[in-house]
Amino acid sequence: MNRRDFIKLTMYSTALAGMTTPFRSALATHGGAHRTLINVMCLGGADFRYLFTPSPLSTPYATNFWDARKALYNTDPIPANNYASYDEAFTDRYLATVGGPTNGFGIHKNADWLKDQFDNNNVAIICNVVGSTNRRHDQSQLIVNAGDLNAGKFAYDRDGWGGRLAETIGAANVVSMTNDISVFAKGTNADNRNAKVIHARDTRNFALSKGDPAQATQIKMGRALENYYKSKRTETANKPADWPFRKFIQHEKAMRYFGDQFKPLTDANPLPASLADLTLTQAGFTKQCQNIYDSFTGADLFNLRVASVEYSGWDTHQQQKSRFENNISDLFGIGKGLDTLTSELDVDSVNNTVFVFTSDFGRQLRANGSAGTDHGKGSYMILVGPSVNGGVYGDMFPDSEITADGGGSIPFETQGADITGLTSFERVLAEVCNWVEPGSGTQVFPNTAFNDLNIYPNGPILEPGVDLTTLFA
Repeated sequence: MNRRDFIKLTMYSTALAGMTTPFRSALATHGGAHRTLINVMCLGGADFRYLFTPSPLSTPYATNFWDARKALYNTDPIPANNYASYDEAFTDRYLATVGGPTNGFGIHKNADWLKDQFDNNNVAIICNVVGSTNRRHDQSQLIVNAGDLNAGKFAYDRDGWGGRLAETIGAANVVSMTNDISVFAKGTNADNRNAKVIHARDTRNFALSKGDPAQATQIKMGRALENYYKSKRTETANKPADWPFRKFIQHEKAMRYFGDQFKPLTDANPLPASLADLTLTQAGFTKQCQNIYDSFTGADLFNLRVASVEYSGWDTHQQQKSRFENNISDLFGIGKGLDTLTSELDVDSVNNTVFVFTSDFGRQLRANGSAGTDHGKGSYMILVGPSVNGGVYGDMFPDSEITADGGGSIPFETQGADITGLTSFERVLAEVCNWVEPGSGTQVFPNTAFNDLNIYPNGPILEPGVDLTTLFA
């Protein structure tokens, strides 16, 4: 490492955390008392109707489904290599039907870990969730990350629902594993949105560099920089409150303090071979899984209660089959990302963690002309964890999608038709917050406590017959 790279690494490490509050010094193990939310944002608009599909015996719905979507499965240029029927496609690409023969559904074979978790009652599928007010990626992602259907366009300097949850808990931070800190993690302090954020995008290179022990020059540089900033801290007290370098000095102090405690933990706890050797389609998600593991290693130091993770590549306008199937394999396959991660975490951590899968929006009901699907609105949400009261919440395949509407149009036969949003996403996420910290749901999502706001005509909506208060055991 040359001098320029050494200084660059040191400067980068200083910018990793937005925090100016001190870290806790006790290094207790992450136990059952600390419930943790890991929010997985699926960037691009995930078509979970490809992950969960109806039983071929559920006619006439299955017939309409196949007529509208068979182009997604039949992508081979040689017609003989494609599927002649939905029964053939379902048998080849989906695991055993869940539920009864005429009203059940299948889970894609690439998501075999998710299927096992569902069979163990650890997966809740919330159907017909309101996705967004529009079909724009940037605005829809902002809406979901903010947890606010009325989030203004390009209003990125604002709080997110993860940040608000951390503030409500108090002794908690949002640990962001992503390359960039999303709105989800940001807090309500307009002067420092990242005051409750730890940016852990590379936990094995998190501490400030002290130089290569084999390089005497680097050791001297590291010592000189440490002493330089130490002397600068004494000057800070005599500077005006708006001194432009105050935050920089504060961050260096926090990172120095934190790194001196966290690095010995990771040095003493090398990544398990299964995680170190994990190979996924998206290497960035491999890194995030490794970062999550390390974050649990230092959970008490991190004040870990909320984590932010992202998986991109769900904008499947073309060739959805290969792209989507790679994605769900990375996330939900046996021996892949979440299976490997949860297998290596201690039992207490796994039992007290819930994964929440959100996305910009859903996709349209009908396939387009490029073996893909276009932007929709309504979607599903997925919760995974041993504390989840598993099952299906809402009508997974509504009869309204195969029934003519007032204008005589059948949604599955109409290009541009969406899944109809029947449950507000705020209601789902408020229950997640209540599980993490009892009573926090209406603080993080104040509109869920009222029915007289204009966000929805009659307040946040809920599909008839659905009881979200039973989402957690």
